[in-house]
Amino acid sequence: MSMDIVKKNCDRWIGYAYLNWLTWLRNTKQGQYYLRESTRIYVDRMKTAAENDQKEETWNLLERLKKLGSNIHGMRNDFGGGDSFLYEQAEIHLECAIVAYKMGDTPEALSLLEMTVSSFQGRSIHKAVTCWVYGCIQWQSQSHLEEALVNWEKSYHIMNELASSSSFDQTFAEKCEDIKKDMGDAIRAASLENNPPPPPFPARTAAASRPAKRASASLQRASVRLFPIFGSIPAGSPANMMDISDDRARIDGFEIEGVFHDAYNLGGGTEVNLVQGREHYFLKVKGESMNNAQPVNIENGDYVLVAKQDAAESGSIVVAEIENIDHEATLKRYYLRNGKHILEPESRNESLKEHLTFQKDFRIRGMALAVLKPHES
Repeated sequence: MSMDIVKKNCDRWIGYAYLNWLTWLRNTKQGQYYLRESTRIYVDRMKTAAENDQKEETWNLLERLKKLGSNIHGMRNDFGGGDSFLYEQAEIHLECAIVAYKMGDTPEALSLLEMTVSSFQGRSIHKAVTCWVYGCIQWQSQSHLEEALVNWEKSYHIMNELASSSSFDQTFAEKCEDIKKDMGDAIRAASLENNPPPPPFPARTAAASRPAKRASASLQRASVRLFPIFGSIPAGSPANMMDISDDRARIDGFEIEGVFHDAYNLGGGTEVNLVQGREHYFLKVKGESMNNAQPVNIENGDYVLVAKQDAAESGSIVVAEIENIDHEATLKRYYLRNGKHILEPESRNESLKEHLTFQKDFRIRGMALAVLKPHES
């Protein structure tokens, strides 16, 4: 296997792990997302600068985030121990490591990941993802193949413990089991070939010849979290508002053009979280270029729920506008590689599998969060 293919597979794995494992955790168990709002703003600025190939701005923000992480870690001495700020520095290092790798500074990325692994105590998806990303970078060096396999094995054993733990709800345990299977399959293939295989997408199996289907029979519908739920209020006399709870009102689907549609989360899991502070909209899908997307096939006639934004994580499904083709919009899997923006279809149709590459005349207009399919009774 050529080093170009090894790097491509590793890049895909990093995007897959971040999007399908870590982002899923952050969306479903927000209490375990350790970045405060101000820190998240800095992280988003850094990632946007990297995606726009603004190298000086990216490195400036990365260094500021590293200093911020050190200062936040020191705040534990001022505000007590416990869980306050416990893993925020580790989360910052993980975000900075991925950006450093994408910017071509592999030694910096490895150094940050080594600190991140040691900072996450116990067993968590955060630590599993960090070890997996660490291994992805090590696979690209012939002198670190054994270390790469060991880091992937660490990730697998963490997920195995989480999947079998009785401390979590069924949905969380099932997701951990799915992640464990992805990891186990990859480790098995890597051990046989001495190189990392591609991740499950664009296709889990060689199923291109199978007839189209709306969704996997085992695919779980997802509810959409909407508005915060306030405490109770008396109906007979004025009273102060109670504090907002951590819970949100949920809906099971949407009625569009007189037809009820079920929601399926593109990030995995059974709950779709709207992006705070962003506009959202629906788009009706036309065409078959994403009908083999994972974890949900996006078929002709489906709708997608989109968060309006002008940047997205590499590996996510985006709505993109191509400016030099009459401002044509398209729905594709997005990657950023070596300063180039790549849009990849995921189709069962062989004639629709050619990807598009841009350095300019390209804009992201939103990130797809969920697929809406007509309810089947």
